[in-house]
Amino acid sequence: MSGHRDLAQHVLDQVEPLGGMTLRRFFGGWALCHAGRQVAMVMDTFYVKVADVQRPIWEAAGSRPFTYQAAGRTVTVRAYYSVPDDALDDRGALTDLVRHAISRLPGQART
Repeated sequence: MSGHRDLAQHVLDQVEPLGGMTLRRFFGGWALCHAGRQVAMVMDTFYVKVADVQRPIWEAAGSRPFTYQAAGRTVTVRAYYSVPDDALDDRGALTDLVRHAISRLPGQART
């Protein structure tokens, strides 16, 4: 697995209206951060941080949790779910998804 810099830069460009967004290297991929706090990551796919209560909604929409292989087993990280492919080129939709992830960070107002 490797994070694609081009995809990470595309996502950063799409969510530019939010302000305060940056990229940093993250375990073979890229972390998308807002004000220094991670809200999403790019590996071979773009994943957004999802609140526990919203996971069933994301799963019903066909999103998948982030997984990776370690010590011969699959590890599932249910804090991050894949973003629908059609949202990647829809600035408004992608910005809304990331804005929602930002609002779920500790100390942020819930929307």
